[in-house]
Parts: sequence; C-alpha cells; structure tokens
Amino acid sequence: MIKFLKQNFIIKCISLFLALGLWLYVMNEEDPAYTTNESVHISIVNAPNNYQILHNTDTINIKIRAPRSLFANLDSSNIKATVNLKNITEGTHDLPVTVKLPTGFDLVSYSPETVHFSINKIITKTVPVDLILSGKPANDLVVTNIKQSFSHIDIEGPRPQINTVNHVVGYIGLDGNTEDFSVIVPLRAVNKNGVEVDGVNLPKNTVNASIYFARGLNKKTVSIRPTFSSDLPEGLSIDDFSILPSQIEITGNPKIISTINFINTDRIPLNALQKGDVTVKLDLPTGITSNNKTVTISRKKK
Repeated sequence: MIKFLKQNFIIKCISLFLALGLWLYVMNEEDPAYTTNESVHISIVNAPNNYQILHNTDTINIKIRAPRSLFANLDSSNIKATVNLKNITEGTHDLPVTVKLPTGFDLVSYSPETVHFSINKIITKTVPVDLILSGKPANDLVVTNIKQSFSHIDIEGPRPQINTVNHVVGYIGLDGNTEDFSVIVPLRAVNKNGVEVDGVNLPKNTVNASIYFARGLNKKTVSIRPTFSSDLPEGLSIDDFSILPSQIEITGNPKIISTINFINTDRIPLNALQKGDVTVKLDLPTGITSNNKTVTISRKKK
C-alpha cells in the first residue's frame, strides 16, 4: 500500500488538487454565491419596566451572502437584530446591535452598528389644580367663590416632562352668566410659563367646578408678599426672589377690601427654593376671593 502511494506521488497530488479545484468550480457554477441587502426590524430585549424608552431608529440595513439556493427558502423573520437593555441605567446610551443569521448565511456588513437610546424613569408628582377665569359675568356680578372637586392631582410621566410641570390648569368662561353655575372643566398640565407639557398622564382629565356670584362687592389689585419658613440667610432679601404673578385682583366686602394692601403666601420652605421654583398657596383672608389661588416663587439668577 505504501509502495503504491509513493509511486508517481507528485502526479497523484497534482491530480488531487485539480480534482478539488474542478469540484469547487462546478459547485460554484451550479450554486454560485449571492449577495443581497435586507432591512431588518430591531427587537429590544430585557427592557426595564416603568421607563420611557426612546431610540433613533427601528430598523437596520444588512448585507448578507450565501449560496443562491439558500435564498429560495429564506424567511426574513429568521434574520434577527436585537439590542439588549439588561442593566441599563437612566440617561442616554449608544448600544450595539447584535445580528443573528440562519445557518449558511454570512454577514458582510450592517448599518447602523449602534442605536442611540434615551432612557427616562416614569415618576409621579403632586401639583396644584388651578382654575383660570376669563370674561365678565352680566349685570355687574362678581365671583365670590369657586369650589372644585379636587385642588391637587398626582401626575405621571417621564422624568424630564414631569420635572417641567408647574401645575395643572382649567379654563372657565364667565361671559354672559347671570347666576351661579356648575361646569366640568378639562384639565391640562403646563409649565411655569403656562405652556402645555406633552407626554404627561393625568388620572383625571376633568374637574367639577361651581362658580358663585354676588353683587355689592368691590375689586382691588394688591401685591403678593412671600412668607418664608425661617429668616433669610445673610446676604439674601425678598428682592432676590421673583413672584409670578406679583399682583392679583381680589374681590370682597368693601369694608374688608379697604384694609388690605397685600396678600401673604403660605410659608415657603427655603430648602425647597434651593432645588428650583416653588408653587405656594395664597393666604386669602376670610371673605376675600381671587381667581388666583397660588403663585410661583423662584430665586433670581444673577
């Protein structure tokens, strides 16, 4: 046997290589390699609960190669593109895409190779519900009281949006009203400038309100005076804080109104002002009403 292998060894090796090359040539001609592009949906795995998950693309483009015969039975659903969010933290991240192909297919390239994510915790926050009146009732009537079914509400949403919400508002028109009335008022979450904040969930989208009128009352515009829970630190004064609104219109008995030149706020905790704007209730005297129930206090930027 060994003697047989040694005979014409070089010729046998050349023949073997020629046969192998011919086999590869024939196979390639019969079932040549083929390259194509596919658009693949990205699947998110291990997504955390109670988070808002935003990303900049839902698909990737891939280039794959395989013998032409394999493409006849290719099911695109068997091409997987995934991003793993296991142990993800709040913030922004560029995460790699993992591509898995059926047996026999080669991955030539894919784009993008990473996806940009923004991860935000879903949080809750309690804010005041303010009803804003517009217009004037008929026959010189003035509003003496506003009753609403709730004065605060727990809102929910992604942290960036919730942090910008200052309060929830509803608008009530008074034009032409001649008597007390009740109304269901739609609500919306707004920032300190009164601009609606999107992406905020309100457990109740409306509030029930009752408006009461009377005659023989006077109106007066007075200033707001902030009341702090403790003495201001050295170097700070009331002038270092802004109040929005700084003046309000009050309504009441003429004898009572004539003695009022300003309205105090409830006590404002100084430590809360270190964190940002603070919405605080007004300390309205008995017999005095106003469309404004709260004001926003913030420290002026120097």
